Amino acid sequence: MPLPDFTSPTTFKTFNTIPSTLDSTAPSESYYLLAEIKENLSLTRPTLICSDLSSTSFALTWSELNASPHQSDVDFKALGLKKGNCILLPNAKRTDSVDEGKQGKVVIPGGKYEWEAQSGLKVIPGKLEKVVEVGQDWEFTVVEGENTCGNCGKEGEELAKCTGCRGVGYCSKECQVKGWTEGGHKSVCKIIKSFKETWP
Repeated sequence: MPLPDFTSPTTFKTFNTIPSTLDSTAPSESYYLLAEIKENLSLTRPTLICSDLSSTSFALTWSELNASPHQSDVDFKALGLKKGNCILLPNAKRTDSVDEGKQGKVVIPGGKYEWEAQSGLKVIPGKLEKVVEVGQDWEFTVVEGENTCGNCGKEGEELAKCTGCRGVGYCSKECQVKGWTEGGHKSVCKIIKSFKETWP
């Protein structure tokens, strides 16, 4: 499955452009809500504050999970749902607040063992700016660079793939080390890996 177009506002919607839960018409095409986790405000209910592509902040909550300062139904950190990572939620709907002064939220359905499968929520390990950058450079990074060393640009069929993302190849161990540190692959490796798992 090809990676979706990260520049398309109909494919990657913002909090204010996703449909409301009160809207009964089904969207004609699939879309995603992509946002960076800014804060964990879980007290009585698990709540993450996220910021979307338009820098709009909103709350992401879980309908059937509980939380307290001492105990939680889900270990968010173990799932990667932590500050600085991104959430990718297919066909999200916005729950508007009855209080006009308050921002709406996105509610994830399901109990302790169901919500991931029910919502399709994915975590992309990286800041929003970097995730979008990798998404926009995907064709060059992975597809066009299939037989090109990710560090020196040498072309050849005997490239060793990065063991983390299996997307970028290197002609030598030296190029792999330089590509990881100087070339910046360290900051995008997990993002590429999560893209390949989300859109195989």
